[in-house]
Amino acid sequence: MSHPKFPLGVDLMDDDHTRIEEMLARSEGLADAELPGHLAACRAEIAEHFAREEALLRDHAVPVLACHIAQHNRLVADIDATIAATGGNIPSLRAYLAHDLPNLIMSHIASVDQISARFLAGELPAEIVANLRLPEETAP
Repeated sequence: MSHPKFPLGVDLMDDDHTRIEEMLARSEGLADAELPGHLAACRAEIAEHFAREEALLRDHAVPVLACHIAQHNRLVADIDATIAATGGNIPSLRAYLAHDLPNLIMSHIASVDQISARFLAGELPAEIVANLRLPEETAP
């Protein structure tokens, strides 16, 4: 398997991120008729990744978990809103798969994924990471 654009040093995260990046990269070569199904497949893969990642973070009591889950929920909601709003509009779907969704994912990786990975590696003390969390009532 190749490596993700932004490696974190956590196998589960890096392997999943690589798979998602490869799926998104394949979007460019797809026929118009394949785009709605491909976005649905990307959404499913991203949601499955989030479930695996959240389990890992729970197992290690990562203090920024509530914020992390909130970002996961927001990203999936963005995908769902785009699916609903585009109504199969091919240029919009193509632009979302080529630019918007990869940028949202990269922003997520560079922020809470990086903080979580650094915590898992023992590079950030819990008291510092705990200050970054959202209030508990924002957790699902």
